[in-house]
Amino acid sequence: MRVPYTWLKDFIEISLSATELADKLTSAGIEVEDVTTLVPQFTEVVVAEVVSIAKHPEADKLFVTRVTDGQQVMTVVAGIDNIVAGDKVPLAKPGAVLPGDVKIKRTTLRGVESNGMLCAADELGLSLNPGVYGILVLDKETPVGLPLEKALGLTDPILVLGLTPNRADCLGLVGAAHEVAALTGTTVQLPDNTLPLAAATLSVPRIQIESPELCARYTGLVIKDVHIDQSPIWLQVRLLQAGIRPISNIVDITNYVMWEWGQPLHAFDFQTLAEQTIVVRRAEAGEILVTLDNNERTLSPEMLVIADAQKAVGLAGVMGGLDTEVTASTQTVFLESAHFNPVSIRRTGRQLGLYSEAQQRFEKGVDVNGCTQAIRRAARLIDLLGAGKVDGDLVDEYAAPSYPRQIRLRAEKARKLIGLEISQREMASIFQRQGFTVDEGTQLHVTVPTLRADLQEEVDLIEEVARIYGYDKIAITLPGGEVTQGRRTLKQRALGKTKELLVASGLTEAICYSFVSPQQMEMLRIPVGHPLREALKLANPLSEEQSIMRTMLTGGLLSALEYNQNRNQHNVKIFELGAVFLPASDPLAKLPNERTILGMALMGSFPTEHWQQTPVEVDFFALKGVVETMLTRLGIAEYTFSASELPWCQPGQTAEVTVDGVHLGWVGRIHPTVLDTYDIDKPVYVAELDMDHVLARVELGIEYSPLPRYPAVLRDMAVVVSDTIPAMDVVKVIRSEGGALVDEITLFDQYRGPQIPQGTRSLAFAVTYRDSARTLSDDMVTEVHQKIEAALVTHLGAGLRN
Repeated sequence: MRVPYTWLKDFIEISLSATELADKLTSAGIEVEDVTTLVPQFTEVVVAEVVSIAKHPEADKLFVTRVTDGQQVMTVVAGIDNIVAGDKVPLAKPGAVLPGDVKIKRTTLRGVESNGMLCAADELGLSLNPGVYGILVLDKETPVGLPLEKALGLTDPILVLGLTPNRADCLGLVGAAHEVAALTGTTVQLPDNTLPLAAATLSVPRIQIESPELCARYTGLVIKDVHIDQSPIWLQVRLLQAGIRPISNIVDITNYVMWEWGQPLHAFDFQTLAEQTIVVRRAEAGEILVTLDNNERTLSPEMLVIADAQKAVGLAGVMGGLDTEVTASTQTVFLESAHFNPVSIRRTGRQLGLYSEAQQRFEKGVDVNGCTQAIRRAARLIDLLGAGKVDGDLVDEYAAPSYPRQIRLRAEKARKLIGLEISQREMASIFQRQGFTVDEGTQLHVTVPTLRADLQEEVDLIEEVARIYGYDKIAITLPGGEVTQGRRTLKQRALGKTKELLVASGLTEAICYSFVSPQQMEMLRIPVGHPLREALKLANPLSEEQSIMRTMLTGGLLSALEYNQNRNQHNVKIFELGAVFLPASDPLAKLPNERTILGMALMGSFPTEHWQQTPVEVDFFALKGVVETMLTRLGIAEYTFSASELPWCQPGQTAEVTVDGVHLGWVGRIHPTVLDTYDIDKPVYVAELDMDHVLARVELGIEYSPLPRYPAVLRDMAVVVSDTIPAMDVVKVIRSEGGALVDEITLFDQYRGPQIPQGTRSLAFAVTYRDSARTLSDDMVTEVHQKIEAALVTHLGAGLRN
């Protein structure tokens, strides 16, 4: 928000310099990002008055003018005669420098000496009088002899405010003046907005609000005998200071008032409105509107439009329509001042890719009770500047009234929260200086105007007291309280250890997108109706490729493998610790079930090529070993792997991981069809574990055991079991029957072949026996070993091989 310092002084007397005021505002929480000016691009240009003008005696297209700068009369040869005696014009004297490094010299043109140059606006680098060709004619009140930059106020300071979203009240100079009044103790002086009373001579406009939830108030006023022309130079310069390009008097006045009051206005050509009717409604599906930028827009029912009796004529709060634009032929204008729903305006602007100063104000929220003040101010200026006359009275349709809020403020609570001894009277004065009504008693009852939507509760008023009284007056104190040592939670330590274990196992951490493409479901062969296919859809996605929230990590890991393969990296081991999002039964009312998942993916051969070692291609058991190592090191011992089938995995090479009957996750080889969709040409093994279940069973305590004092006895055992019996079941029987004497069990061979029955396999185990209290004899070990063999035959139907 640009606040021209001189313009602000129209509303409040300020004794501070612009820089001092900027410091004071910033200290109170209204950040002033910069203090700047329009920075004139010329030198030695003064205001001169035309004394006379005549044709050049020796040139048909030149004119001889006599001008005065208040000290002397000079002759200047000009090429344009759009001026008359008495006009005030810019005179570039000899020695002046204009934009583009144009240097003005005294010269003779066809026998007539020219003492400078009369300048047009573009020659001075000024965007004044758009569309007008000729010398810049200044306002009649402009003092003669002053440097042009001073006469126009081009060097006047401009405060650039960096407003937070809650301070929409300062998006107008009136709101900024109230802020200054609170800080300096002066009084805001509002202009006289009284309208001349006149009976309506034209049709009284009809206003109908069909969507009160999107338009709380709509006011309108008819201006007749409109004369479209350039605005006075002083008004154009003020608009330039605000960063707005002048257009014509009517449009400029609406922008001028918007900058003063923070209330956007719009002007329609009244004669183009069918039946002189305004209807505020939702757009119809597929409705077409050509906006002021001459672009055809296709509208949707979520957008609010201003319509006449036949069609839409403008996008409410965003941009007007081309058919009702005010042009040079306009004779009657309908002024609009309204209050629109901020969310609706923001969505419409973003959907159509439009942005304007007016839209910014509607998005942040304008004062619903400021509509009439702004439109009266605009009508008053139109009348004063001779641009038109008011016809009839204001038409005001107030569909959803809003009233000032009364908030109780307890002075003692304010003092306790702020930490300063501020009297109740001082607190009341702070609010009264801002234009609030305050009823004093044992407590303050503050009536907050609707302009200050940021003040809703007692704590907001307390913050306002601290802000205006001065944050710098609050003493510097050290915070009190018990000093504690910060430490990670069990979950943080467990996740950190998980990452350390996986990195030590040779894996690299990857971070994939949480937003994925709906096509990922098809690529992973997830069937219709599967729970993982029910994904949350984003309302406003960046693209179709990132329009749903992921329900598993596998798709992202496969994309990462494909990315690496395409860059000639064929040996990759990666993992990701990330969240998946499973929709609730009622996704509009409840948040999704957000689970922390560990995903791992292996592809290629390891270790890398070396003269002392030969790389080995990864397989199911390589990934299973990583999972086992991780679970064991996290203190989880009673886990099991059991055969499983998943749509995205190859049959026969997939296992479910469980602990105490609870599903932890799965390990498997990705199905070749899935790999084809990702253009991956090597086998890939992936695992996913639900870390929420893992973390619930983690034991991070470190256990120590003494080195063995007695020797171990090693015995081999080869058993023939059905293919359907996992090796883990054999290990469980050995441990159960061997008891404490079984120190370690290692599976070192697996055999299928003609020497054993079909449908079976031979598993060879190395069993280590040890007793911590004595040396085991062969007879003792043989007895336990035979007991184990008998149990394998009994419980698993195993055969023994010698």
